[in-house]
Amino acid sequence: MFEIYRYRHLLFFLVRKELRVKYRNTLLGYFWSLLEPLGLMIIYSIVFSLIMRFEVDNYPLLLLSGLIPWMFVSHSINTGSKILTLNASLIKKVYFPRQLFPITVVTTNIINLMISLVLVGVFSIIYGGGLGLSLVWLPFVMFFQYLLVLSVVLILSSISVYYRDIEFMSSLGIRGWMYLSPIIYPISIIPDEYINLYMLNPMATIISIYHHIFYGAELVEFKWILYTIGVTIFLLFICWTIFGKLSKKMGEVI
Repeated sequence: MFEIYRYRHLLFFLVRKELRVKYRNTLLGYFWSLLEPLGLMIIYSIVFSLIMRFEVDNYPLLLLSGLIPWMFVSHSINTGSKILTLNASLIKKVYFPRQLFPITVVTTNIINLMISLVLVGVFSIIYGGGLGLSLVWLPFVMFFQYLLVLSVVLILSSISVYYRDIEFMSSLGIRGWMYLSPIIYPISIIPDEYINLYMLNPMATIISIYHHIFYGAELVEFKWILYTIGVTIFLLFICWTIFGKLSKKMGEVI
């Protein structure tokens, strides 16, 4: 960790470069971070609330308050799983902590999430969602979501150097993880006999907290918040350790 701090200026440069490159040569630039989730919200709202008759009050707000945080997860993993192989030439030539690449990806996407959450806040005001004292939960949930996603990106990016299949498997895994998280449906529809098993997914707690903040949903039991904190810290330690060991031979294999 101390070594990462020593290279903080390089990290700042890489994040700034990623933010500029992502929307380069686009007419709307950073507005795409708002338009993409808005477009998906409209599509899902039509499918689930009109065609499939999914009866949920203020469904567009419920959907948006879960979809935008999920897009941070999806974009980070899709990009992060192949970030090391994409920068193979740089890794072979110059030494610096390899963890900077996954950190850059996740940090860039958390900045985009911050921008997009403004849109959720506007919808929350329009639809009369939460957006009151529940806002105190926002820094907390974003921090632990950042650490959780960083853990996943660390392990996937390091393994993909040796086994490129990871890049394809991660895309499939993200789709499954999405439907196992309360994004397009409220957590209240989960039967009581399955709720304990369902809540083992830390993203269930994280998305539920976003629903609490912006939609006004009831906050999950505190034991699940503590569980999510513990799992996140444990995963970060394990994934950071594994990444450190695998990174020693990356320059030879990549």
